[in-house]
Amino acid sequence: MPGLDETNNESYRYLRSVGNNWQFNIEDLHPKMISRLYKRFDTFDLDCDGRMDMDEILYWPDRMRQLVNATDEQVEKMRAAVYKFFLNKGVDPVNGLTRENWVESNRVFAEAERERERRGEESLIAMLSNAYYDVLDDDGDGTVSVDELKTMMKAFDVPQEAAYTFFEKADTDKSGALERPELVHLFRKFWMEPYDPHIEKTQDKMPGLDETNNESYRYLRSVGNNWQFNIEDLHPKMISRLYKRFDTFDLDCDGRMDMGEILYWPDRMRQLVNATDEQVEKMRAAVYKFFLNKGVDPVNGLTRENWVESNKVFAEAERERERRGEESLIAMLSNAYYDVLDDDGDGTVSVDELKTMMKAFDVPQEAAYTFFEKADTDKSGALERPELVHLFRKFWMEPYDPQWDGVYAYKY
Repeated sequence: MPGLDETNNESYRYLRSVGNNWQFNIEDLHPKMISRLYKRFDTFDLDCDGRMDMDEILYWPDRMRQLVNATDEQVEKMRAAVYKFFLNKGVDPVNGLTRENWVESNRVFAEAERERERRGEESLIAMLSNAYYDVLDDDGDGTVSVDELKTMMKAFDVPQEAAYTFFEKADTDKSGALERPELVHLFRKFWMEPYDPHIEKTQDKMPGLDETNNESYRYLRSVGNNWQFNIEDLHPKMISRLYKRFDTFDLDCDGRMDMGEILYWPDRMRQLVNATDEQVEKMRAAVYKFFLNKGVDPVNGLTRENWVESNKVFAEAERERERRGEESLIAMLSNAYYDVLDDDGDGTVSVDELKTMMKAFDVPQEAAYTFFEKADTDKSGALERPELVHLFRKFWMEPYDPQWDGVYAYKY
């Protein structure tokens, strides 16, 4: 897609129509604002093709339709608001919006919003916020509670625990309920204003990775393997795919993955499956060991900046274990999940049992069908143990292959 201007972007078109000659300058943006915006893009880009399409955007209000007690009129108003908002955000109904143009498109939209405010015109942020507010107010009391806010988190495939942090930031008068202007205010803070660290937690960056602070580097050096990470060896879409996984595990969105956040997922499985305590504890221990070797330090966690390298050194450590005939940690993790997923104890995993894993990871359960199709290599209609190991290995170890985009498009 060509660079943005009034010929292909609604917000530039609006600005030029009222004589505003504002122009984008990437140097005006804090690096953490850029990172934050790219995280949003990767949420909306469901098929991971580097382009946000209007159909991908409208998936989200359609998810809300399934979850709320709202009239058809309210849901259609929300859908129309989402369409208009993202049209002005730069998502062309035909061509979509590329990842390369996403940051600029957000900034020109923010300037257009400021221009509308100066001219006393309708705010599109307020329009969108109010449409969501009407649908979220499930009990019709004129406010939005934290439980109602969880519905929005569920609709966006965000762990519902995030509702508490969001609510705390939005409830500026500390009344225990969100009034309409408070939701508008927080949306405005995110979409329009300069980077503010108070919108999210910040922590010091963890030092670079080596054998002193990373289990996989430690293992490699202990067996005489001097492999070293090189970002240039990675396909950009593999990097994007890995960052999407990080953003799933980073429940509090503070840029650091902690072991407590990792162990949330097997604890979710415990609530959903018919498994023995022994099976669940085995799964929990496997998750701990797997992510310890992935670089998640029990005390310091793992920063987003170091996540990609940590995945790649883990993959090299797995290859080294294979060469030496040692236990594969991917197989260990896969088998622990397999034992729990095999709910009926028949020695295979069905697509319905696979849906349990999707539900546990807050993934739309429709993704189970694509996952199952790729994993069921012998087309038997059921997953045998080696098939699940094979698919996990494909994701965590091998170079980028576009055939897996359909499987790993969702955030899990």
